[in-house]
Amino acid sequence: MATHVLWQADVADFDAWLKVFREDTPMRKAAGIRDLHVWRDPDQSDHAIAMFEVTNLEKARAFFGSEELAMHHERGGIAHITIKLLEPV
Repeated sequence: MATHVLWQADVADFDAWLKVFREDTPMRKAAGIRDLHVWRDPDQSDHAIAMFEVTNLEKARAFFGSEELAMHHERGGIAHITIKLLEPV
């Protein structure tokens, strides 16, 4: 069974963030991360939530801690990021 990642963050502008997020799909794919779902919190419109499936945990961990991703977060207006790895039982 696959490991999943629940990612949450506050974003300055949801639509601007979503554009950057979609542009970064190939980068996530190269890191062994497959996009599953993206949500906008209906009660907090500047809060983004995403669920990913991880096909390569080592690559994914390196990606989530990378300087390149940090630069993309800055470009997407992201703050207060929470990343939770979820392993099946």
